[in-house]
Amino acid sequence: MTDATRQIIDYAQNDNGVEFRNALYATIHDKVTTHLAAAKQAVAQHLIGQDEEEEEEEQYDEDDEGEEEFENT
Repeated sequence: MTDATRQIIDYAQNDNGVEFRNALYATIHDKVTTHLAAAKQAVAQHLIGQDEEEEEEEQYDEDDEGEEEFENT
């Protein structure tokens, strides 16, 4: 059990509603923020991977065009 969880339980047992709410909201905020940061990183990596694939495809297409011109002459 984490310290934050223990603290939330202690506030609930002591009927300290304001501190309970604040601690609970802070914990939820931290978890959501962490999850969103991970999702943003995954999206960014996916976008970077797509850009690299498009550059490789463009390079491949340019190489193919050069070979066709050479073969036709």
